Amino acid sequence: MKKHSEIKDLIIAWLAISFCFTIALGNYSVLDYFTNRFSFTLIGFFTNLALSLLITATSFIVHELAHKYTAIHFGAQGQFVVWLPFLALAIVFSGLFGFIFVAPGAVYIFGKTLTIKEDGIISVAGPVANLSMGVLFFVAGLLRAPLLIVTYGVGINLWIAFFNLLPFGPLDGKKILTWNPLVWGLCIAIPILLLFVV
Repeated sequence: MKKHSEIKDLIIAWLAISFCFTIALGNYSVLDYFTNRFSFTLIGFFTNLALSLLITATSFIVHELAHKYTAIHFGAQGQFVVWLPFLALAIVFSGLFGFIFVAPGAVYIFGKTLTIKEDGIISVAGPVANLSMGVLFFVAGLLRAPLLIVTYGVGINLWIAFFNLLPFGPLDGKKILTWNPLVWGLCIAIPILLLFVV
C-alpha cells in the first residue's frame, strides 16, 4: 500500500467532521435559515466548535482506531486513508441541510486475506466503540458532568455508529450484515431506538 501520513489524514478528517457537527448541532445550515431555526452568534459557534472538536476526537478517531487494532489482532495491517471527495460531500450536506454524512475515509486492511467473519468483526469494532463511548458519556451524565457535553457526547457517538451501520456501499454495515445479520440487527437497533424513538 502506498505510504502516506495516517496521522495527517486522521487530523484532516477529524477537523472536517467536527466542522460538520458544529453546523448541524448549532442549526447553522441553509435549511435552518429558511425554516427559522437559524440562530448564529460567535459565542454559540465557538462553543459548538469546541465541543465538536473535543467529542469527535473521542468518537471518530476511536472508531477508526478500533478498526485498525482489531485488524492487527487478526494478523493484518490497517491504515486510515482520508476520502477528500466524501469530506467535501459531508461539508456540503451539513451546510445545506444540517445532515452529517459520516464517511470521511476508511481504514484500509492489507497484509492478509481475511475471512468473512474476520472482516465482519473488524467492521463491527468501530460502531461498537462508538456505542461504548456513548455509554461512557451517559455514565458521565449520571456523575453530574456538564449536560451539554453529555448530550453532544451521546448524540455524536450514536450518530456515527448509526450512519456506519447502514448496510450500503463501503460502510461497515454491509460487511457486518454479510457476516452475521443478527449482530448487525442488534447493533443498529440500539442507535435507532435511542436517536429516533426514545
